[in-house]
Amino acid sequence: MAAAAGRRPEAVSPQWAPPQHDPAGAAAGLGDCEDTPVRPLCKPRGICSRAYFLVLMVFVHLYLGNVLALLLFVHYSNGDDSSDPGPQRRAQGPGPAPTLAPLTRLEGIKVGYERKVQLVADRDHFIRTLSLKPLLFEIPGFLSDEECRLIIHLAQMKGLQRSQILPTEEYEEAMGTMQISQLDLFQLLDQNHDGRLQLHEVLAQTRLGNGRWMTPENIQEMYSAIKADPDGDGVLSRQEFSNMDLRDFHKYMRSHKAESSQLVRNSHHTWLYQGEGAHHVMRAIRQRVLRLTRLSPEIVELSEPLQVVRYGEGGHYHAHVDSGPVYPETICSHTKLVANESVPFETSCRQVPPTGLSSTPRPGTPMTQAQPCPVGLPLGMGPGECWAILVSPWEHPQLGTCSTVPLPYSYMTVLFYLNNVTGGGETVFPVADNRTYDEMSLIQDDVDLRDTRRHCDKGNLRVKPRQGTAVFWYNYLPDGQGWVGDVDDYSLHGGCLVTRGTKWIANNWINVDPSRARQALFQQEMARLARESGADSQPEWALDRAYRDTRVEL
Repeated sequence: MAAAAGRRPEAVSPQWAPPQHDPAGAAAGLGDCEDTPVRPLCKPRGICSRAYFLVLMVFVHLYLGNVLALLLFVHYSNGDDSSDPGPQRRAQGPGPAPTLAPLTRLEGIKVGYERKVQLVADRDHFIRTLSLKPLLFEIPGFLSDEECRLIIHLAQMKGLQRSQILPTEEYEEAMGTMQISQLDLFQLLDQNHDGRLQLHEVLAQTRLGNGRWMTPENIQEMYSAIKADPDGDGVLSRQEFSNMDLRDFHKYMRSHKAESSQLVRNSHHTWLYQGEGAHHVMRAIRQRVLRLTRLSPEIVELSEPLQVVRYGEGGHYHAHVDSGPVYPETICSHTKLVANESVPFETSCRQVPPTGLSSTPRPGTPMTQAQPCPVGLPLGMGPGECWAILVSPWEHPQLGTCSTVPLPYSYMTVLFYLNNVTGGGETVFPVADNRTYDEMSLIQDDVDLRDTRRHCDKGNLRVKPRQGTAVFWYNYLPDGQGWVGDVDDYSLHGGCLVTRGTKWIANNWINVDPSRARQALFQQEMARLARESGADSQPEWALDRAYRDTRVEL
């Protein structure tokens, strides 16, 4: 007891006093609770732990309550996001466009390489690599004979129109008022800058003429008629070109009526709808193309309808590329964005109204309250089936100040042969797998490799039409980031002269905008339009929906 009494003054400290105290004394102090004045501090540890836990839980509940109250406040202040945002909120424009996955691209491996794929149930198809530049493939039996005959029948029922017409007088007038000096024009044509215009330099630019396909003989005849080449050597100096009156050139071209064989393209075509509600065969073909390309459904479904083309005997299509170079300044005008650089004379503007539009707008037709983009005819193009795509009732900063958005470029081409051709009609790739590409080398020694009427046999690769076979290729090189890069110049191709019989083909162009952000915005807006239009909205232009149940007797 004496030892305990001697240490009693330290017992007034809390029972959780530092552990350096004498254990024996501490034990004695804790055990002698009868005479200590601090009895409450000597309660068992369990009671103190429970009090601490209760305090902690009170703070946790208060924190969670505050968070819940904040969330409820935000919810009831902004309203339910699933409801209609109303015109005021909708006018602010769309939200950020989603990020798109990289574009898929089939590897060529090597020329002649074959791989097996299953595009339809219970049947295997074989894809064979035809060239690596461009990346070109062939698939025999992609379409059945019955499908080929049905497509031809549907096209005949809908009616075909001439693929190219000559320019109107308004075009001639516009060309005559071009604000460009003769010296500037000479420098534009003189590609090697040697101060002399060679025949091949002039021929390389005749695609920008009036829709005629010019030959070396045509050029020399014109020089002679307008007295532009006094020495008759077929070469114009800068002085000789300056002495030439361009009005004589236009007068000469007007006085010589062009035959169909002298056009860039001699064929007839139409478009067949492949969207929801179309003929079940047309839908099946689109789904097959989707599996073949391995692209996203949105990209394939928002691409153009099926173009069906008929080449009669004597029909042809001079070499061209299916899409043009990427120019950021051509966002607004759809006729500039999708114009075929090599063949700017096609009737079709390659523009398609999306599902849900209630009419078929023509060039220059305002489609929203905002000012429409400027629309102009490509050189030599007459009135045709040009459509603009409605995006939204506001102006998009991402698209400049335009109220329409252009249909994207042709990322890849899928071409179907619908019949066996008796004579000619091959698809030629003049520079396929060349080591290098030089546009000026396409014309040498009076041989124009782009001329599919006279020099198809000199092309590097020719594909013979076989009913049901499909060929497809990529019109652009990859950009290294999974999207569209530069135009693949090796994709230059054309339709050889049909010497006997008739040739039927069909084209699916898969459209992708070179701007990844713009493509995402395009898909987002098309999805919104489809939602707002509803399932019952039927675009008036899709007249071929009436043929959805058509059958062809075999």
